[in-house]
Amino acid sequence: PAGQWLLLHLEGDGVTANRSAIGARVTVKSGGHTVTREVSGGYGHFGMQNDLTLHIGLGGCDGADEVTVRWPDAQGTTQTFTRVPAGHFVMLKQGVDTVFDLGL
Repeated sequence: PAGQWLLLHLEGDGVTANRSAIGARVTVKSGGHTVTREVSGGYGHFGMQNDLTLHIGLGGCDGADEVTVRWPDAQGTTQTFTRVPAGHFVMLKQGVDTVFDLGL
């Protein structure tokens, strides 16, 4: 089915990377396509804040084959999660290999 999606919420460890994971770069590979997104913080003089949850469109794929996170720490630590199912709101935590399903 077309219109598949994935919502990703990242959480840094709060020690080497900020807890909101602002600055993290996420690369999602699915069905031969690659999408890259970055968690960005606020901007402007009115205190505008971007949504910290990333929305990834997967087209007709039933999930992401691979989700790689480059955490915003001094070492540029990366972490890869495989076979993340479509249609889910998930949390990825720095240093933890589990994909947490947050429901909707």
